[in-house]
Amino acid sequence: MTEKLITIENRKDPYWYMFQRILRMVPDRDRSDPRLQRLLAFRLRRDGEAATHEYLIEKVRSLIQCRWQGSMYEFVKDDRAEMECDSPPEPPPQPPDVA
Repeated sequence: MTEKLITIENRKDPYWYMFQRILRMVPDRDRSDPRLQRLLAFRLRRDGEAATHEYLIEKVRSLIQCRWQGSMYEFVKDDRAEMECDSPPEPPPQPPDVA
């Protein structure tokens, strides 16, 4: 079973360097969480660096807007925590400039 696990943290291949860049985006308190690292490693191997970067930006933005106090892994592992969070209201549309 262990031979099927994707491990990036112990390898020095191109994915390791991408993984390190992705981890810089994670808040300091959650950076050493192995569950979050495995989730991000999986997304990185499956979706690539650009898609994982966009995914993480979206999740960090939602985490900040929600004022989430728990672990980031608990927030991103499923969408229930994000759905329970009240999203900020949409800004009112700006009227067009009149010449």
